[in-house]
Amino acid sequence: MLHPARQDIIGVMDARLITAVAAAKLLKSVIRLSGGGGTAAPGLLAEYIDSTALRKLAKYYKGAVLVTGTNGKTTTSRLLGHILEAAKTSFIHNRAGSNLLRGLVGTLIDNLEFNSAVKKIALLEVDEATLPVVTSSTEPKVIIFNNLFRDQLDRYGEVDKIRKIWQSSLLHLASSTVLVLNSDDHSVAHLGSSAKARVIYFGIEDENLSLGKLSHASDFTRCIACEGELAFDQVYLSHLGKYKCANCGLARPKPDVYAQKVYLDEEKGFMANIVTPKGNFELKTSLPGLYNVYNALAAISAALALGIELAVVKKALQGAKAAFGRTERIELDGKKIFIALVKNPSGFNEVLRTLFAKPAEKHVLIAINDLIADGRDVSWLWDVDFEILGTARVKNMTVSGIRAADMALRLKYTGAKVKAKIEEDLALALENAVEKLPRGETLYILPTYTAMLKLKEILAGKGLTTRFWED
Repeated sequence: MLHPARQDIIGVMDARLITAVAAAKLLKSVIRLSGGGGTAAPGLLAEYIDSTALRKLAKYYKGAVLVTGTNGKTTTSRLLGHILEAAKTSFIHNRAGSNLLRGLVGTLIDNLEFNSAVKKIALLEVDEATLPVVTSSTEPKVIIFNNLFRDQLDRYGEVDKIRKIWQSSLLHLASSTVLVLNSDDHSVAHLGSSAKARVIYFGIEDENLSLGKLSHASDFTRCIACEGELAFDQVYLSHLGKYKCANCGLARPKPDVYAQKVYLDEEKGFMANIVTPKGNFELKTSLPGLYNVYNALAAISAALALGIELAVVKKALQGAKAAFGRTERIELDGKKIFIALVKNPSGFNEVLRTLFAKPAEKHVLIAINDLIADGRDVSWLWDVDFEILGTARVKNMTVSGIRAADMALRLKYTGAKVKAKIEEDLALALENAVEKLPRGETLYILPTYTAMLKLKEILAGKGLTTRFWED
């Protein structure tokens, strides 16, 4: 029996959408019975049957919270999910990270509830290039923009192309929408200039974290308004920092939510003083790296935009864990495995900076694939600062994946003393690396996206972790 407040839902649903939903659910069941995840194919089928499925499905939810950006989408949305759970807010989430249109449609179908009077918020991680169709098909309450880095050039092209796509997608937003923008990223901070939406800025205020100069792999070094050269007082990560254009005066907005007195404890996590308009608090978490400081700030800002109390936010973040493959930790017969996803120069550089902040012998496995989800062009490996490995103490280095030989060649030019062992078969590479690993020590695995999924499959087969869609 349908709830009285929802009795009209079948009538509102047209025959095409009903068919799309039924077909998607049936396909999902078949895929799951065969041992697959079914995170994309059901939504793709639903799209084929009803090309306007996303717009129609969105009406059965209480608005959307969208999370986009080159790096940190999955972790940021997981953190915000932790906060929503703690706040006892009803929501659904594409938790497995399937963030193209098919994944979003599949998620909305999976969570349709015909017998509930309570509509849920749709928390959706969204692919960068998919954002325009999602903003026009849903009713965004909040949109988080983490950052914009060069990534998958064969899919996206240069970063200014994505920025223009984002800019155009914001022009018709309602004034009730809140944009959560990274003030330290020049390409993101000024997206809200032509939108009616309210803006909350987040960033870092800690000069002790400054790298002193821009990385050679930095993407936005010239002003988006006049193309003049930007001057940076502080650089935190790639082109993220405190900047100003000497030509037109365009400058970094003062963040509303920011981190100060940040302490990065290698792969163990970070501590920081978080400052917000609603008050301050000390945050200690097991999420490592400066990139996770930014992810946490983005989630906090969005939570405040949704009216969630600061005490709830703090409690939720203290115990938060990273998403699958993003700084994931696994125990194996007295040995440790640490997995950190790498997908572009800026992200890889920050992972290396985090892991090799202090001199200590490390065992490393790098797995590079070039499938569509990774990006077919791996020339970006030459923009990663692997030279740090020439001075770091690496005891064992293994390279694996489809492009293992390319990775080995790149490492050869770093001057590193340890020669990389090439083993394209990831299962065999993992087995050999773990066998060489002394008890009590850690194997640091740095995979690209599809290599990370393969690694999860291998480890799940050994009973050491869950499959990625079950995480």
